[in-house]
Amino acid sequence: MRNKLSFRTIKLLVSFYCLFSGFTLSAQKITQGEPVLVYALPKTEFIIQLETEKTIQKPGVFYRYAERYLATNNVITEPKTLYQLKNIKVIARAIPDEHRTFSIPQKMSSQALHIVLNSQGILCGVNILQDKIVTKTNRIVRKQTAETVLPSGLLPLGEEYMMAGSEAKLAEGAAKQIYHIRESRLSLLTGDIDKLPADGTSMKTMLDGMNQKEQEFTELFVGKTTRETQVQTIVFLPTASTDNQLLFRFSTLQGVVASNDLSGAPYYVNLTPVSVPVVTVNEKTNTPPSSLNYILPAVANLSINNGLNTLFSEQFTVPQLGVIVPVSDDILKQRNVKITIDPQTGRLISIE
Repeated sequence: MRNKLSFRTIKLLVSFYCLFSGFTLSAQKITQGEPVLVYALPKTEFIIQLETEKTIQKPGVFYRYAERYLATNNVITEPKTLYQLKNIKVIARAIPDEHRTFSIPQKMSSQALHIVLNSQGILCGVNILQDKIVTKTNRIVRKQTAETVLPSGLLPLGEEYMMAGSEAKLAEGAAKQIYHIRESRLSLLTGDIDKLPADGTSMKTMLDGMNQKEQEFTELFVGKTTRETQVQTIVFLPTASTDNQLLFRFSTLQGVVASNDLSGAPYYVNLTPVSVPVVTVNEKTNTPPSSLNYILPAVANLSINNGLNTLFSEQFTVPQLGVIVPVSDDILKQRNVKITIDPQTGRLISIE
């Protein structure tokens, strides 16, 4: 461990201080040009992923003839798009807390402190190796399935029907194709044909092809339904406990809509502390503005409901609801002291 910081290191630290000048720093007066160490404690933001299913219904070109030729009135008669909320997932992510950002004058200790920060400027410890810092990265995955598009090609009908120029005649031709496919499939399954497929694989291939063709012709009458899965993200950053705070609105016709769009039903979020840290007599001191601090984080239950049912409920560690505790100057003055702090929660892990 070095006893003094190099000039280059001091310049980097001063630059880092300027970078965080927009944060709320300590109230201690810093002499201009004095080298300082700047760090932030973490706060938790919640990445809420809403998995929705988009259902697209499109009528077939011959839906008017479905009852005549297929004996069914269960058909799609007009285009429609519907949304359904399928799942809610919440990811907790640590970010720097601009209200808990501090500076340490280098002259504070007779021994130069090697403050270790992560890439976000969050405090990880003092005099510890960078490779010992374990940072949990929560990857946000946004998935969206490709929408199935209706074929726009010509109808696979013979000359007799295509030359007729009548929609009724075309519908009749499509219906006859369905009947023919069904008869051929039945003959194949019962063995009532002159030449059977060579093996089971060939049989399956032929049946799959027939089923696909029948489905394409049937959709010309009953319509086509495609489903698309989407994931939309909402960021929730609490500063205090919440009770039925409006989180988002959801419409069956439009999906997730703006909070002020009354066409969507409201969904609420609750953040209820489960365990609040109790500060002991030794810890309950006035936090020096420029001391090294850590957090006694609170544990809170995050739940999401629609006013009737709870759709998500889980406990999380929330450092911004916790208490700041300073590390004793006597500890900081100890030679070769090593302090490890969790960059996700701000919790003190160890002092060696």
